[in-house]
Amino acid sequence: MNPFRRRRPGQARDERPPVVFLGPTLPVEEAARVLPADYRPPAELGSVYRAARDRPPAIGIVDGFFERVPAVWHKEILYALSLGIRVYGAASMGALRAAELAPYGMIPVGEVAEQYRRGALTDDDEVAVLHAPEQGGYRPLSEPMVNIRATLAAAVRERVIGRDAAAALTARAKALYYPDRDWAALLGHDGADAALDGQLDRLRAWLPAGAVDQKRLDAELLLAEMRRWLDAGGGPPPVPPRPFEQTENWGQLVVADGGRAMSGGQGREESVSVNGDGRPVIRDRSEAGAPPSSFRTAAQAGVKAAEVPRRHVSEFGGVRDLERERRPVLVEGALDGWPALERWNPAYFRERTGRTRVPVEFYPSGSYYGGWVQAPLRMDRYLDILTSPGEAERCYLAQVPLLDLLPELADDLSVPGCLAGAPEMGLAMFLGRDTVTALHYHSSQQALLCQVSGAKEVLLFPPGDHRHLDHHPWYSYRFNFSRIDFSAVSAGPDSPLSRTRPLRCTVRAGEALYIPLYWGHLVEGPGTTSSVTFFWKPTAGRPWWPPAMRLRAAVSGAVRRRFVSPFSEAFNRRFGLDC
Repeated sequence: MNPFRRRRPGQARDERPPVVFLGPTLPVEEAARVLPADYRPPAELGSVYRAARDRPPAIGIVDGFFERVPAVWHKEILYALSLGIRVYGAASMGALRAAELAPYGMIPVGEVAEQYRRGALTDDDEVAVLHAPEQGGYRPLSEPMVNIRATLAAAVRERVIGRDAAAALTARAKALYYPDRDWAALLGHDGADAALDGQLDRLRAWLPAGAVDQKRLDAELLLAEMRRWLDAGGGPPPVPPRPFEQTENWGQLVVADGGRAMSGGQGREESVSVNGDGRPVIRDRSEAGAPPSSFRTAAQAGVKAAEVPRRHVSEFGGVRDLERERRPVLVEGALDGWPALERWNPAYFRERTGRTRVPVEFYPSGSYYGGWVQAPLRMDRYLDILTSPGEAERCYLAQVPLLDLLPELADDLSVPGCLAGAPEMGLAMFLGRDTVTALHYHSSQQALLCQVSGAKEVLLFPPGDHRHLDHHPWYSYRFNFSRIDFSAVSAGPDSPLSRTRPLRCTVRAGEALYIPLYWGHLVEGPGTTSSVTFFWKPTAGRPWWPPAMRLRAAVSGAVRRRFVSPFSEAFNRRFGLDC
């Protein structure tokens, strides 16, 4: 029987399919065998509103994003309920929202939602999980706390461990940051408690067959409940729909948005078709294949870039000789003798720095030209994302202070000879896959980009071209970044790039690129790449740099330090983004 052909009183015969938001909790292929539906990625701000506009008979929320993008809003669920749409929630974000909105008609399903309703669970991190991106099938990379609790309870019932051991392991798991929770981390111990050690050995042997995936069980139950209701021809909502208040915030975020995605307009385009065969039909304009080359797009726009000159490191007696070039130079042989050239790969990083927490930039819009948020991840978790099958999520380990956070890697490097005599230098590490660093310039320091693995393509613009590059306003914290999206720059004589005189080069492993002060640069790293960049203040004076640029950089930097940075830090502390 096709549940979508069954007519309910007062409804059209050709009704749309139900919509289900699903991610790491249950694979779509398996879910579709229980309920043919329009399966969409984990819900985020605006997802339920857009689904509700199409008037599906029911909406199921299992998974949802919450840290890198705004979470699904209670108000949009109330909007769906006001339209008479049946909304179910279970297992993860769905359980949270269903427990909160049950009095208004949302239907909680499963053990996790029930525990939230009763107050036995209160923390959001109980259902949080680190997972691979959509291209990796949302594969879970950590263990949710609710699954750990359910598994330990089952182990006690089956007399694998005692209650005291279960309580100790529960406390140990709860103390871990949610991306760090997995059975390997939880069962690691120092051997101080011999009695507990014996129980842990029994638990390890039991886990492969005995572990309980409570989130999955609840998700399957939600799908079965939705199927049962649809097969029965539907019915009235559990609570009569309430009038929906068109608040000012709702008008600004949704109505005035015209129904477009509220996460920047460049990310996912959600499906409205049936995935009865289990195939997700999410189309992503920004991630349909390898990211478009900004350099090809710039060339199509009529930009003619000359090649950056090449010099050997032996031609420079020190940093002053390098600075006297006054333009970018590709330095060959600068990294000769670096152990990093042989060692640096994901396996090596995992071994040396796997448990170190590093700040990873995530790009919610799916475009490296959009804004980003920063989240602390353990290095091994980031490497899991980086090496996941298919295309990696838009994220980047960028400008990480290597000596402070990853000192284990310092012995793999040495200062290139062309930087001899440089004043105190900063050293930053970059590691990513198919990355783009939007066009920007350095306003106070010069840079030597040293490519360790892979290759990077760089497009550089002299300071005189800045008036054509549409930088953010001087008071913006991104004042030194261009607003031009090079993946979609316009062509023809009216292009903002038609009057520029850029240089270009490919920096391969073992080479270094000198980037002088105020030179704009756009950097693309196709494939998996790693590099380090040395930063230092100019030593040879700077009479050739335009005074207007120096003034703009000085004022912008002062505004950023005095006003923007303190506000940003306070915001991050308030919303837990720096923990």
